[in-house]
Amino acid sequence: MLWVLHLQSDSDCSRCQYASWILFFVMAKCFLNILVFIALVCLSYKPAFSEPWLSPGDMLVRSDLQLLADEGLLKVPLNTWPISLANVDASLVGVNVSQENPLVARALQRIRGRLNNESRTNEVVVRSYVGVSSKPGTVRTFEYTPREESEVGGAISWMGRRFAIKAQGTRVWNPLDKDSFRPDGSYIGAVVGNWMLAAGYPERWWGPGWDGSLILSTNARPGPQFSIKRNITMPFNSSWLKWIGPWSLTSFSEQLDDDRFLKDAMLFGMRMTVMPADGLEIGLSRTAQWCGTGRSCDASTFVDLLLGHDNEGVNVSWDQEPGNQLAGVDLRWVSPVGDSSYATYLQWIGEDTRQGGPEIGSWLRQLGLEFWGTIPGLNWQHRSHIEWTDTTCREGGIGFSKRKLNCAYNHARYRTGYRYRGRTIGHGIDSDSLSSSIGSTLIDSKGNSMNLLARYMDINRDGQENPVFSVKQKISEMSFSYNRRFNLGTASIGIIYSHLRERVVGGSTKADIEWWASFQMN
Repeated sequence: MLWVLHLQSDSDCSRCQYASWILFFVMAKCFLNILVFIALVCLSYKPAFSEPWLSPGDMLVRSDLQLLADEGLLKVPLNTWPISLANVDASLVGVNVSQENPLVARALQRIRGRLNNESRTNEVVVRSYVGVSSKPGTVRTFEYTPREESEVGGAISWMGRRFAIKAQGTRVWNPLDKDSFRPDGSYIGAVVGNWMLAAGYPERWWGPGWDGSLILSTNARPGPQFSIKRNITMPFNSSWLKWIGPWSLTSFSEQLDDDRFLKDAMLFGMRMTVMPADGLEIGLSRTAQWCGTGRSCDASTFVDLLLGHDNEGVNVSWDQEPGNQLAGVDLRWVSPVGDSSYATYLQWIGEDTRQGGPEIGSWLRQLGLEFWGTIPGLNWQHRSHIEWTDTTCREGGIGFSKRKLNCAYNHARYRTGYRYRGRTIGHGIDSDSLSSSIGSTLIDSKGNSMNLLARYMDINRDGQENPVFSVKQKISEMSFSYNRRFNLGTASIGIIYSHLRERVVGGSTKADIEWWASFQMN
């Protein structure tokens, strides 16, 4: 049974509100007790992962990897998910940490424990998952939360020395896209030289942001795709190219098989990241929608797409326009000043070229500040961030000129836009919106974690209806989640308080308390 708690903003019954909070925590405690009981009666289960990469969604794993990288112990690109575990393992060979730095030592221990589980070969591993939510969120962050009201799933995987396979299925109830069974997360992969070839439904996150990516995030479900990715990101041996440092390259082709204006469209993506200096990671990303009903899908069209010959009235005519592209750059830079524990990051993504030339224009922008350390008085570590995102296109060479409305994630030919199954493929706030947030991941000495996030979103500021948000609205949110680790898996609960105000004549104002819970058996 699903329980929904609502807190109306016009309520004058503070005791009812207080009772709602008490009811939530009683339910959450009961839920965790049930999960503990399930874990205790399943002691014969052997925990293992046995997968070749880390998928996005685990805030604890991301925080640990980033801490090791910021301390100079892990020298691999971390802003392109999924992340190759073989790459992490190779980079940590011979790395030791003094016990004088317990936070780093514990992070290294947790990552090596994960690597030990994943490195098991020729074992069949079975996993299960259950999740419930009172009201699934429309704007997702990096943290994995249930997509629908109820989810039950299972997976079976096997990994050899060169091949890996995972069959995963999830049954959901009351889905947004009417798809009650989902193979998301399934794949078959093979290592060829230093490259991983895979086919399946992997989730991706491109960029340094924690609350969204302007070009590719987990906000929308993954579609069926084929991909190729560099496995070990070692530098070039050539003296001419060695200066770019460790580098990665990944590319994929995905079928957009949902209900679209142009059916059977494809999504192509390519990303390269380099680390030319300690603490500096630079990413170059490019995605494109092409093919589909009535559109050309041959090799010459794909070449035009790669060369950027796809802007009507600039370098191609309407009938020859091959597709809809986004491209841009992101970077993350750790402060080199003394022992300062902070980093800055940005992501600039262009929707079109500047009129009359090949230069990218119509910029979407994201800026962030990341800092980490210990909680005073506690033996806990934190990784915190402040993030600002604007999805209103800005003209000019670096995106500080006039606004261009109804531009981001939209296209004259691909009218469904840069969206899949009712959600934006890029940042969840969709077009012409603004997001400001501050968040933190707290980790205790046992590896349990809490995630705190406060954000303000000014949605659909131009007021033009789109497939995700129909009207202008302002949303303020505060969320909390707690993740408890057991021998057999991880139990998670979360609560979100939101206040929404529609900015239209006669628009409503309401406040809600929503919750979610899940258990992932490893």
